[in-house]
Amino acid sequence: MRKGTVRIFAALIALALAAAPLAAAPKVKLTVWYGVSGASGEAFKALLDKYSTANPNVEITASYSGNYSDTATKVSAALVSNTAPDVALMAAGPLYTGGNGDFYMESKVNESSFKKSDIFPGVWEYTKFNGRICAVPYGISTPILYYNKDLVEKAGVNMAKSAPKTWNDLYKLAKLVQDKNNAAGASISGFDVTDVGWLFKTMLNQNGNNVINVKKGAVSPAFNDAKGLEVATFWKRMIDDKVMAVGQHSNAEKAFLSGNVAFLVATSARIAKWSKSATIPVSAVAMPYFKKPSVALGGNVLVILGKDKATKDAAWDLVKFLASTENQTDFALKTGYLPIRKSGVARPEVKQIMKDNPMYAVAFNQLGIAWSYWHFEQMGTMDSILWEMIDNIERGTMTPKDALDKAAKDLQNEIDS
Repeated sequence: MRKGTVRIFAALIALALAAAPLAAAPKVKLTVWYGVSGASGEAFKALLDKYSTANPNVEITASYSGNYSDTATKVSAALVSNTAPDVALMAAGPLYTGGNGDFYMESKVNESSFKKSDIFPGVWEYTKFNGRICAVPYGISTPILYYNKDLVEKAGVNMAKSAPKTWNDLYKLAKLVQDKNNAAGASISGFDVTDVGWLFKTMLNQNGNNVINVKKGAVSPAFNDAKGLEVATFWKRMIDDKVMAVGQHSNAEKAFLSGNVAFLVATSARIAKWSKSATIPVSAVAMPYFKKPSVALGGNVLVILGKDKATKDAAWDLVKFLASTENQTDFALKTGYLPIRKSGVARPEVKQIMKDNPMYAVAFNQLGIAWSYWHFEQMGTMDSILWEMIDNIERGTMTPKDALDKAAKDLQNEIDS
């Protein structure tokens, strides 16, 4: 065959190959579970859809996995049966990654493209197991002090001048507002809280107590020392002086929104909802404190539970997208959760909403004093134990010291079992 003919055949083959359709690259499939519903669930699902649109090679199967407790139960079972999702938005996520020796995310968050230092330092503590990062913070919240503006104004209090700094300030103010309104024919409580364990842990840290001790990875309760007793004694004083009702915390939010409670500690995640639909005029001020301002973190984190590296890497790309300044801040503003990034708080729309709604300013400003104690397996059990302890203190079935000691003993037994 002549050289010219060979060249012609080669050219024809090249043209044929160029014209032939290329085999489509296989889609990456990711399963995502999320433990938030309502506006939060809708906002999170919208971000997943946004990612899918920008990444048509990724097929996401997303499903609501129930509340935090339900999601934890399902993830635990799925890990045992090897059917866990690739990504989960859940509370206490580090227990399911770091708790199983999976610290894949530790190196990923240190990649320059993620900008780890842009996330508030205290928020990172919420993502650790044994001191190592194994999750990415996401729907973060803190407790804040809400108040009924009508009840406060009827008591002649100007909150711009009289906002409480310490818990003793709050006690005096709540009692004043309660007494003046009740003298005029009302029947209200001065103060209540929706989550007693969350508040008690916040108060412990404010008083110099770390909630738990950790020595060489071993956890033990720390809350029954003199600092913890001071907090428990103050709590009992609120009950004894009838500033706070006995054992009504599960109904506290409803009572507050019905106009029957003057001051309420609840999650900052209520801001968005209450700003639009509260049946009473609501505002908020910074949390009171004992020795130092601080608030315990709550909320959810993103974890990667996929097994093989290719799936983990694809999941990380999704997590990085969700935790970007633009997307996470958008999620925060639509749900009432907090921006996790300093650059998020600096965004013009965030500055504007803080100006328009002082409750957002209160919550966002508390990010600088937010903290999280060490994650450990019996965290949820500890919260249940603290609820029981507080109930015993409020009902007078145990002294604050005896209740603290019993709670510490019960927790230690759980840890040792």
